[in-house]
Amino acid sequence: MAASKSLLDSLKKPEPTNFRMTDFRRELHLRHKREEHAKKEKLRALQESKYVSRYAITIDTSRARSNCDVLRMSIKELGFKEYPFGRKDNCCDVHWHACHFEENPEVFGGKVNKFPGMSEICSKMTLFRCLDIMRDLFPTDYDFYPRTWYLPAQFHEFSCEIRKMHERRVKPKPTFIIKPDTGAQGDGIYLLREPNEYSSLSGKCHVAQEYMSNVYLIDKFKFDFRIYVLLKSLEPLEFYICQEGLARFSTLPYENPTNKNIHESFMHLTNYSLNKRSSTFNRSDRDDEGSKRTLTSVLRRIAMNGHDSNKVWKSIERIVCKTIVAIVPEMKVEYQAAIPPGKTGPSCFQVLGFDILLLQNLKPILLEINASPSLSLDSEQEVSPGVFEYVLSPKDEEVKYPLIRDTLLHVVPIDKLKYFRKKKKQRLLKKLKASTSQKSKRPDPPVKQRTSIVIIKADESDEEKREVNVTQQMSEMHMDVDSHGDSTARDVNSDDERESNIKSDTELDEEVDNYFETKLRESCLKQLYPAIYDEECERYRILERVAGLFIFFLGIRGSLRIGPTGFRTFARKCRLNRKGMTNASVDIMYIDLQRRWDHMNPERTSGSGIKSIGKKGNGLCYQGFLDACIEIARRKFYAPTKIEMLENLVDHCELNLNLRDNDLANNLPRLHFRRLGLQYRQGSMYAMPRRVIDQMTEETTIEDLLKAHEKKLRQPSREDIEAFLRKSRRMIYQPSSGSRVISVTKSPDSE
Repeated sequence: MAASKSLLDSLKKPEPTNFRMTDFRRELHLRHKREEHAKKEKLRALQESKYVSRYAITIDTSRARSNCDVLRMSIKELGFKEYPFGRKDNCCDVHWHACHFEENPEVFGGKVNKFPGMSEICSKMTLFRCLDIMRDLFPTDYDFYPRTWYLPAQFHEFSCEIRKMHERRVKPKPTFIIKPDTGAQGDGIYLLREPNEYSSLSGKCHVAQEYMSNVYLIDKFKFDFRIYVLLKSLEPLEFYICQEGLARFSTLPYENPTNKNIHESFMHLTNYSLNKRSSTFNRSDRDDEGSKRTLTSVLRRIAMNGHDSNKVWKSIERIVCKTIVAIVPEMKVEYQAAIPPGKTGPSCFQVLGFDILLLQNLKPILLEINASPSLSLDSEQEVSPGVFEYVLSPKDEEVKYPLIRDTLLHVVPIDKLKYFRKKKKQRLLKKLKASTSQKSKRPDPPVKQRTSIVIIKADESDEEKREVNVTQQMSEMHMDVDSHGDSTARDVNSDDERESNIKSDTELDEEVDNYFETKLRESCLKQLYPAIYDEECERYRILERVAGLFIFFLGIRGSLRIGPTGFRTFARKCRLNRKGMTNASVDIMYIDLQRRWDHMNPERTSGSGIKSIGKKGNGLCYQGFLDACIEIARRKFYAPTKIEMLENLVDHCELNLNLRDNDLANNLPRLHFRRLGLQYRQGSMYAMPRRVIDQMTEETTIEDLLKAHEKKLRQPSREDIEAFLRKSRRMIYQPSSGSRVISVTKSPDSE
């Protein structure tokens, strides 16, 4: 018995020494994930096995996340093909990402709904630095956002400004709002009045802005606008504004900030993600009521109060245009780092969310830009204390559904869209012809069955009975004949009407064309640039030329920062030494600006490549390079205004780099001779030293190039000859009173 017991004990599995209850849950979770993965693979294989026409418009929604609902509604209405699990070869026409461009690095074609680096560009510090640079160049045009300080780098300047305001005894007492650089949904935002209330122990960067207390109120509540903007492309620049948006209200009646209410977030902040947790949040379904309303309903309310709502909307459109023009140079730098020239990659578009606040005088103020605005159609609703459920929001659907639908129509391939509309037109024509042909066929008249009831009374004779029965039948027959005649007349008239209602093919074509034209006219997207504000915003695009110089001298493919060698090359090739910039001054300027910008961006200091984020001292960023250009322009290209100085510097650099004249390439002596009006001789040209060739290139001006086309030039004056000889330094010429102009050696310009 003991032997059998020991044998059974030996067959038992050894018990684990580190047994935990969570092991079962982990195993169940992993099993569930494996089952879900197998299910997705089966659906993917089934989807790949189906035949898809090459003209079908395909949308990849595998990384859409919370945007899936509104995206699928739009795809279903438009008749596009959805790939919810992605495609094996990643060759969809549109790839929809929820957060970042880098979510799917295997995409090499089509279009992606995110620009590379857009989250960093729309962060508080980068955005307002771009706007500060534009305000420095255009002071009166970029006054639509509050004054901003960057903490902790500018904490000393921020403290000095508060102290000056206290000394002047400004009333009401100034209040400032602190926002984290990369924060979202109202997280980490607070108000303060003294600089010692700022806490930098977290090590994160913040922006401090003037708090706008004199705001426009509706029903005693503070609100702001969420404006949706479609940035379709960078080259060429093209963007649209959605004519419908959202107005987000605070949930407590507004009062000017005091020491008692300065911490009331539900009063001073309008973020929906914050106010939806308030007990006073109003979830009304009416457009002009509730804590979330439509943009058009608020503009109607402003017009009802006696104000010009069209003027407010035009001001918002100009703010959108100026802001996008300000961030485009940074976007181009990020785009070339992610997709360098010559590398295959997708093109990009993006939907941005602008937060606009209205002051008491109805002046719009830009608060921030959201790179990934919420496109979900549902909202949280508390069904019991602490228990929430998601319900469909009619206002979100009214705004976001047309936005995504029209966005897809703008970004899908135009050739496929034309083919798709052609097929849809054919189907619609077929349906209309079928309906008209059915109407043209006259249905057979229904057979009427005569039913009669003869009532026989007991006290009447048989003759009276037959007589009554015959007279009743005769009267019924007369009524039937009359009614049949009327029905035949109506049938003839209806045949004539049907024949007149039968439409020809041309009429049906016109009807279908009108259908598509009305669909296009009903688009909620309005093109701002270049359709409306092209000429007005053209002068603001000077910084894109500076970004072009920065990209030209980066040196390393896919880099975001310029090194010391690239900066020296910039100074040498742009011939800044002719303006008095020595190599030592160039190196000193580079070191000073690199240290300054490394101190300004401690969180985002990156190396020469994309993957070297976190390394310090590995290059100068674009904004540092822009500071260098502004400083060089101030020293060597003086003009009455800063924008004129910068334009003179950029013109000088582009002229020396031959960027503006595509016909004039570097180191092409035949072109130089042709432009100067000289005869080209290959042997003598190659025999000339390099210094002389460079000297001739430097002497070539725009006036010389224009005059070279003329066959006969005017006889040069004595002053012209003296100025030319002194500039070229070919001989030491001492003019005398008895010397004649003819004896002087002629310059190439005088031939």
